[in-house]
Amino acid sequence: MHQCYQTLQLMASQASVSTTEWDWFVNATTVKHIPRGITIVQSDHKVSHAYFCTNGLFRLYYILPDGREYNVAFTLENDFATSYGAMISGSTSMYTIQAMEDSTVIEIPYSALQVLMDRSHNWERFVRTAVERLYIRKEERERELLYLTALERYQAFLVKYPGLEKRIPQYHIASYLGISPVSLSRILH
Repeated sequence: MHQCYQTLQLMASQASVSTTEWDWFVNATTVKHIPRGITIVQSDHKVSHAYFCTNGLFRLYYILPDGREYNVAFTLENDFATSYGAMISGSTSMYTIQAMEDSTVIEIPYSALQVLMDRSHNWERFVRTAVERLYIRKEERERELLYLTALERYQAFLVKYPGLEKRIPQYHIASYLGISPVSLSRILH
């Protein structure tokens, strides 16, 4: 088994996934290397895979009608990236997911995940727990945008993504915060 699976295997064991159930998963998934700048989910396209980032960094962003890009989240090592709503509904994604660094992912076909969940309550538990974490983050993000000042949103960004400010350009942080790069520069000085 590829070393990229170690963290996911630990997470699966916490959901009581058996060795046989784990082997099903490994056989249904693929380790892929994604070069910087490549998209793994494209807006207005259907989504048939989830991705587990084992190395690297992705940004999830919307393209606004005026062409500006608005970052809504980042996926770092040991976390999932997909448009879950589009994947489960069969609709197209509203946002794009792009590698910001050369990255490695475990590509998980949704069809295989459905089979695993149908076969095993343990896999159902695993997926439910992952989706619950995503939902909590989404609620936190909405609250930040509605209730926090730009400075407070920046401070929350630093807590949520420790060290990320050293890995990405400031204009990506400004986009995530919903402010201009000039406003971010004022906050930082």
